[in-house]
Amino acid sequence: MKNKIVKSGFAIVLIALLTVSSGCQKDYLDRQPLSEYLSSNFYNNEGAIAQGANGCYMMLKLNHAAPNSSLIPFSILWDMYTPFGIERADNSSIGVGNLDLRTNFPIELTYANLYTAVARCNSVISGAEPFYDDLNDQAKQYVSEVRVLRAYFNILLVSLFGDIPYFEQPVTEAQIRELTRTPWETVVERVIADLDEASVNLPWIATEFGRVDKSVAFGLKARIALYAASWHKFGFGRDAVKDQTKATAYFRISADAAKRVMDESGRGLANNYNEIFTRVGQLKPDVKRETMMFMMFSDVGERNYHYMSFGEHVRMIGQSGRFPTQQLVDTYETINGKRIDEAGSGYNPRNPFVNRDPRLKATIYTQGDTIIGNTGSNKRKFLMQIYNPRTTEFDAQNNPRLVDNTDYVGAVAAFGYVQSGVGFAWKKYNHFDDEVTSQATYNIMIMRYAEILLTYAEAKIELGELDATVTDAIDRVRARVGMPGILTADPSRAGNQDKMRQIVRRERKVELMKESLYFFDMRRWRLGALQNAEPTYGYPLATGVNPATNTYPNGYDQATPDMVPSFGGPGSERDLNDVASYAAFANKLRSRDRDRRWEDRFYLWPIPQTEVNKQPTLGQNLGYGN
Repeated sequence: MKNKIVKSGFAIVLIALLTVSSGCQKDYLDRQPLSEYLSSNFYNNEGAIAQGANGCYMMLKLNHAAPNSSLIPFSILWDMYTPFGIERADNSSIGVGNLDLRTNFPIELTYANLYTAVARCNSVISGAEPFYDDLNDQAKQYVSEVRVLRAYFNILLVSLFGDIPYFEQPVTEAQIRELTRTPWETVVERVIADLDEASVNLPWIATEFGRVDKSVAFGLKARIALYAASWHKFGFGRDAVKDQTKATAYFRISADAAKRVMDESGRGLANNYNEIFTRVGQLKPDVKRETMMFMMFSDVGERNYHYMSFGEHVRMIGQSGRFPTQQLVDTYETINGKRIDEAGSGYNPRNPFVNRDPRLKATIYTQGDTIIGNTGSNKRKFLMQIYNPRTTEFDAQNNPRLVDNTDYVGAVAAFGYVQSGVGFAWKKYNHFDDEVTSQATYNIMIMRYAEILLTYAEAKIELGELDATVTDAIDRVRARVGMPGILTADPSRAGNQDKMRQIVRRERKVELMKESLYFFDMRRWRLGALQNAEPTYGYPLATGVNPATNTYPNGYDQATPDMVPSFGGPGSERDLNDVASYAAFANKLRSRDRDRRWEDRFYLWPIPQTEVNKQPTLGQNLGYGN
């Protein structure tokens, strides 16, 4: 199907000869003059196609290096739009649902960037088409890589917006004047076909690290098929029609695609979970084996660093813009594989972070943890202290000294994890001292092998095929961090589809959190209303604080045995989706986002109103003024 590209008010999407560059992409386009790419014979050789492909790879970073940007890819915000993550401003995030999403800047700019990315891919694919039969094998492989990248960008578009303008060639002005949207089911079919066709010319593992390969093509096929199956099974958008027959067909496609990666790719899990998310760790062969698709920053381009860590640090090291929440913390099991409310879990509200799934402490900093960071001028090591204006810092010889705790008191404390957050900070990716926090060059994951294993398991569970391969796939992910097998922890899961669905969803949450996947998982599982039913909660409030007498008690020491969240009755939707409720002791906890709400229209983002105004034939998603 040949369709159209839109022009955005914030980023002009490339059309026809790609002669107009976006203000949001100006630096990059000035360095790589894409208007030359569609000249009559530009893409007739390997070197030119490689150059065009590299321009498409750069778009994986989604606005990272645009002028006046915050040097962060937009996708890192997506999990902050769920109850597992929050942005700094109380009650004002997309995640709490009280913005006019039609005119929201991140939505509009995301839309524009994704269509710019698709346009770049189309320029390479279409430009090479007249010469394709005469190209060498390497040039053909580059074209296939670009087709995989185009499929990825379209997966994001259809997942975010539903029906979208879909196109496989550069467009004409006439097409833009008649712009319409393609049904999401058709887009999914075309994306899967694109991935199948592209995979033929790709090796299972790319010889050049960072390029997409056959394992990525099949991994993306497994991902979009899983999404499409869920949309058919549970509904898509506000007033979606369910189709169980199509759901079953897509779950089968997803399971089969994931199984091919498992059986044929040579991929595997890294030895150490933490090392996947550090610059040093990402250079190791076993980590590279797990890493399938990512935003490459290390040693690439003029602006090869980003601000993700800088914007998620505690104030002692950097800025604080995004935080984890209690609802996420309480999703992690205890070390014996039980949820914290289960009998025999050993969970203690006064000491809630001991004997927990190790991925909790690999992902989140909690009260009393030792934080390390590199400011560039020095490395700092200190204790995370929620309840005291002073905290302990350690020098290079590990000698302690008391210093001001700028996350508790001082000019910037209002923006830190105590007053703006809910007592937690992100550790995953962040707070390692192998890089300067404001110039981090670690790569940001888009897909890794652990996702493939969990996708396979989920698809098989939804098909009702609860065999040993499903248990093994989940257990392999858990075994890496020392968690017990899922049937060892709970033998009643055997043959129980509800309980197996529960555990694979739990694993996706704790294994893949902060990798821009839960934003889509929460929506395809239709958990929006359930998860957004309460405000955001965090640390226990301390009583008896008296600055005059230098008395700053620890709120966790004052926690009572009843301060264990409720997960609903056995077999309830809340229970089977591990959604904690704090209503019974909410007055004892730090809270924010009191106006958090959910409407089913939020399952899809709106088409930016600027686009609808320019081309009314686009229409609008349900609930956004149509």
